[in-house]
Amino acid sequence: MSPLSEAQLAQIRELLARREAELGEEVRAVKADETEVQGQGPPREPRDDADVGDDAVLTGLDHVQLQRDQEELVDIDAARERMRAGTYGLCIECGEPIPLARLLVKPTAKYCLLHQAEWERRHPAAPRFRA
Repeated sequence: MSPLSEAQLAQIRELLARREAELGEEVRAVKADETEVQGQGPPREPRDDADVGDDAVLTGLDHVQLQRDQEELVDIDAARERMRAGTYGLCIECGEPIPLARLLVKPTAKYCLLHQAEWERRHPAAPRFRA
């Protein structure tokens, strides 16, 4: 059973709804930009290597942003499912309560701090380089 009161859950639902709306706008904007660029016809001439490189970097950044936004939308759906199941606010690893302060900052949190740190160690955000 969720350790949160109905008022706290309502507050979290509102945070999730707001974030979902923001992400939806971001996804639509990136997709609209892609459609606009595709509809412009052939690239302007003359194009140099710097223009080509800039376009590739911007396209890559858009792709990463779109992927990150879509993953967060999946996390929002998962948080709502945990609410329906009555397990929202409990660590999915150990079942211990996740502090409300953490949930207010990251409403999609699914791990307690201990298991979040463990997950981050196993899934580093960037490759480790050796000097």
